[in-house]
Amino acid sequence: MNKTIKKWFLMLVSIVTLSILATGCGSSASNTASTQDTSLKGKKVLVGIGTYAPFFYQDANGKNIGFDLDLIDAISKKVGFTYELKVMEFDPLFISVQGGQVNIAAGQVCITEERKKKMSFTAPYYYAGLRAVVRKDSTITSQDELHGKKIAVEKGAAAHAYTSKTYPDSEIIAFPQQSAAYMEVEKGTANATIYDTPNVAYYLKTHPDSQIKVVGTEVEKVPCGFAFPKDSKYVAEIDKALKELQDDGTIDALQKKWINLDVSGGAKTP
Repeated sequence: MNKTIKKWFLMLVSIVTLSILATGCGSSASNTASTQDTSLKGKKVLVGIGTYAPFFYQDANGKNIGFDLDLIDAISKKVGFTYELKVMEFDPLFISVQGGQVNIAAGQVCITEERKKKMSFTAPYYYAGLRAVVRKDSTITSQDELHGKKIAVEKGAAAHAYTSKTYPDSEIIAFPQQSAAYMEVEKGTANATIYDTPNVAYYLKTHPDSQIKVVGTEVEKVPCGFAFPKDSKYVAEIDKALKELQDDGTIDALQKKWINLDVSGGAKTP
């Protein structure tokens, strides 16, 4: 009887010892995976991107181009990941990044306090301001002269909110797309439009025969960055890459390539 008990006791000790060792290995593997998961190196990343020229759009040949696309490409090479683009409207894009269906959201995503409650952001790589646009034959020379005038805006855009707040005495006409607001100014049926500097620069560049011009200075600068699911572990690594690309002049070169507004004193990031 004693031999039998001893035999079972030794077997029990062996089982417990093996369990402890197995648990230890599992814990070690888990910690290693967690550490590796802070880096995108070697991974394939899904980048959700909204169409907003000149940050992302298609050229006449249907090729994807833009500031954010060039920057994502530079970051991927520096960090060592590959990526797949998923072109989306902005509302579903933000829903997708919040739910983790995409790893990164791009396309001139403005960093706001409200959005920071639901998503994590990189450090800003660009500050998007607003510019006032009038007809070339207009006598308006500054934003101060827009009070009491007819101003065309894109409905729901940051410029819409700014214009409504700043010019309560003006007639604000809202259109579904900014292109229609530009046309109102071209036709002379609106005195001005106010919109984001990058898109104004893009419009002037792609419409060299347009009858509009920029007046005044840039206002309401808003930081732009890449968005991630809330508390993503990859933000620090992308921030580091952005800092290096800023220091080596890559981001400045991309700004000159895509967002060069050489009128009325130009538009500069702070």
